[in-house]
Amino acid sequence: MALGVLALGHLGVGVGGLVSGFGEVVALLARAVPPTLGDPATTFAHVLDTLWMAIAGTALATVLAAVLGVLAASKGRERAGGPGAWRKVVRPAALAVIVACRAVPDVVFAVFFVAAIGIGPLPGVLALGLHSVGMLGKLFAEAVEQADTGVREAVAGTGAGPGQRLLAGVLPQVAPAWVAAVLYRLDINFRGSVLLGAVGAGGIGLDLKTAFGFTDYREAVGIALVTVAVVLLVEAVSVGLRGQLLGAGRAKAVPPVRGVRVPWTRGRTAAHLAGWGAIVLAAVAFWRVGASPAALADAAAGSVRALGEFFPPDFGPIAGSLGEGLLETVAIALGATFLGTLAGIPLGLTAARAVAPGDGVRLTARVLLVGLRSIPDLLLVLVFVAAFGLMDGPVAGTLALAVFTAALVAKLVADDAEELRAGPREAVRSAGAGPGQELTVAVLGQLTPRLTATTLYALDVNLRAFFVLGIVGAGELGFALSQQIRALGYDVVTAIVLPVFLLVLAVEAVSARLRSVLR
Repeated sequence: MALGVLALGHLGVGVGGLVSGFGEVVALLARAVPPTLGDPATTFAHVLDTLWMAIAGTALATVLAAVLGVLAASKGRERAGGPGAWRKVVRPAALAVIVACRAVPDVVFAVFFVAAIGIGPLPGVLALGLHSVGMLGKLFAEAVEQADTGVREAVAGTGAGPGQRLLAGVLPQVAPAWVAAVLYRLDINFRGSVLLGAVGAGGIGLDLKTAFGFTDYREAVGIALVTVAVVLLVEAVSVGLRGQLLGAGRAKAVPPVRGVRVPWTRGRTAAHLAGWGAIVLAAVAFWRVGASPAALADAAAGSVRALGEFFPPDFGPIAGSLGEGLLETVAIALGATFLGTLAGIPLGLTAARAVAPGDGVRLTARVLLVGLRSIPDLLLVLVFVAAFGLMDGPVAGTLALAVFTAALVAKLVADDAEELRAGPREAVRSAGAGPGQELTVAVLGQLTPRLTATTLYALDVNLRAFFVLGIVGAGELGFALSQQIRALGYDVVTAIVLPVFLLVLAVEAVSARLRSVLR
C-alpha cells in the first residue's frame, strides 16, 4: 500500500485527477455515439483472423506446455533417469523455460518473429504460443504435483512403465484442470491478439489503432463493440465447455457390461467429442494462419538469423533515459496495481456466491466483472490516452491499467472466495462477531495467501504492459521501445526489454517466497 501511494504521488495522480479523468473518458465516449462501421465485411473478416490466431496460438502452447509441465513437476522426476538428474538438470531447465516465456511480453515475441519472418498472422501465433507456455506450463505443473500419488503407485504396481504411469495414473487426474486452464487461456489470447495486430501481426488490432489515430471515435467504438462482443462469445463458449466437460468428468461411471470393454459413458463421450473437435479446430486454425510445417521450419530458420540482430544488446542510445524510464514504468505498474486491487477486492467479493449479500448484488457484480474483462487492454489504453492527451500519458496509462487490474483481481478473488471453508466463518459468528469482523477475519483471513499471490501477479502483468502504453505514447520506456522497433534497432530493443525482464523475475521470486511463507 505504501509503495502504491508513493507511486501515485510520483506520477501526480490524486483524487481530483481520478474524478476528472474518468469524467474525460465519459465525455469522449459521449462524442463517439452513435458508433459506426465503415466497412463491416472487412471488420468481421479481421475479427475472424484474430480469432484464428488466438486458437492456433493456444493450441501450440498447449502442446509445448504439456511437455514442459510434466518435466517441471516435482512428482515427474521418474521420467528422467532418476531423482538426481531430475533435480539438477531436467526440472530446473523446464522451469527456466516456463518462467522465461511468462516474463517476456507477447508483443516482444511478436516483434522478434516479425523481424524473423515478416508481417502476417504467423508471428502473432508464435508469439501467443510461446508467451502462453509461461502460464499453461506453470498451471499444468501445479496440477501434476497435486495429483494423488496413490493412483500412480497403483498403476506402477501392475508393472507399468514410466510412460504408462503418466498416461494412466496422472493425466486422467489432471485433465479437468488442464482443460479449464486451456479454455481460460484461449479467452486471454483473443484479447492479446488484438494488441498484436497493432505491431504487424494482422487482425483487428491495427484497425482499432488506426481509427483512434485519426480521431474517428465513432468508427473506433464500432470496431471496439464488435471486438468486445466476440470476446464475450468466446468467454461464454469457454465457460459452457468447462462446465460440460467438468460436469461430465464428475458423472458416475457405468460399470462395463461384458468383458473389459470401457463403456461409453456421458463423460467419455463428451471428452472424446471435445478432444477430436479441438484437434479439428486447431488444424483449421493452423491452415487459416498459414502455419504449415514448411512455414514453421522457415520461422525456425529465420529466428536463428534474427538472433544476431537482437544480440548483443546495445545500451548506448538509451543509456541516458533508461533509469528514468524504468522508474516511471515501475511507478505506473505499482500505482495501477494499487488502484486496481482496491477496486477489485470488493467487486470480486460481491461477485462470489459465498460472500455476496444477495443474488441481485451478485448478478450485478458479475455483469460488471464480465464487462470489464471483455475489454482488451489496448482498447482501454487508447480510450484513456485519447481522453487525457499525450501530455498526461503516464497518468492515462496508470488509470487504464488500473481498470484492467481491477477486472483481473476481481475475477481471481471471486473464484477463490467460492472455495472458502465455511468452518472459520461459523466459528467467528458463534463468538459474537458482526458482519464486518466476519469479513475481515474469516473471509479476508482465508484469502490473504491467494490475494498476495494475485496482487503480485497483477504487478507482474502491469510491468510487462509497458510496451502497450508505449504504442500510444503513454510511457517513456515503452515509447522508446516503439521508436526503436520502427527504426529496426533490434539490439536497442533487447537493451530496453532486458531490465524489465529482470524486474519481472524479481517479482516472481518475491511472489514465490511470500507464497511459501503464507502457505
